[in-house]
Amino acid sequence: MRFRRRRSLFSSRPRRGLEKSEPLKGQLWTRSEAALREPDVHWAWRGLAAGVAVLETVLLAWLWFGPTLAVQSIDVQGAQHLSSAQVARAAGVIDGASVLSIDAESAHRRLLNQTWVRTATVVPQLPGNVVIRVSEWQPIAAYHAGKSAKVFFLSDQAVVLGPATTVGPLVDVQGPAGADPKVGERPLGDPQLLTAMVNIQRNFPALIGQDVAGFVFDSCGDLTLVAKRGWKVYFGRVLTPEEFATLTSKLTALKAIAGSVNYASTDLDYVNVMNPAEPAVGFKSKALASPPPSPTPAATCK
Repeated sequence: MRFRRRRSLFSSRPRRGLEKSEPLKGQLWTRSEAALREPDVHWAWRGLAAGVAVLETVLLAWLWFGPTLAVQSIDVQGAQHLSSAQVARAAGVIDGASVLSIDAESAHRRLLNQTWVRTATVVPQLPGNVVIRVSEWQPIAAYHAGKSAKVFFLSDQAVVLGPATTVGPLVDVQGPAGADPKVGERPLGDPQLLTAMVNIQRNFPALIGQDVAGFVFDSCGDLTLVAKRGWKVYFGRVLTPEEFATLTSKLTALKAIAGSVNYASTDLDYVNVMNPAEPAVGFKSKALASPPPSPTPAATCK
């Protein structure tokens, strides 16, 4: 009897926690179709939204095509060989067009396609101003093909910029005979050669006390320096990097014989440093060494 009493006391205790209630079974919890539908918007609000969209479109079109934000002034800075009109036209900037329609990056790329333009920036400014800043290539040489009277400016990249107006102190380069070069072409090939000519002309007075009148670069790739006194320096071919590298030793040879050769003499005809180890000197009155190399047709160039 005592055992049964304890069992009845234990079984009468209430359940705790989750065991307090049984889980619901057989019921599906879903939202009603009415709850899933979007809330109904009154037609007046729909009409108002459509009217606002139309108004925004009209406003944008008015700003784009109207006179309020039209380009009224184009400020071109830095142009010397190109006119302001040429720069604006090259950039695609037109008076009267909307300042909002100007793509500065596209205008920048179009300007860089111009031969004279080295760098450029295009800045549209509200309400109707466009600032275009350009930096032009500076000519460092005047080039003409053979005996042609037409002279062209060359940049430091050896690119033809356009017809030369004044030569002045620029390096004078006579190229092979033939057709005149076109704008954008490189008649000398490697710009390193033109850089060497500029440096030689600049340093020649300090090297041997003489000035340079110009250079001749023939169809075989032979380079000749013409001094202002009329005599010449034959450097030989400068077409390959190895040949180009010999210019330094040839100039050194030219300086080395300065003590025995009077470079100011009116009788001096040429100095041949094609072989810098054995420079040869020629005079107008008599030949003291090997005769000067004569120009050869391109077909016989070695």
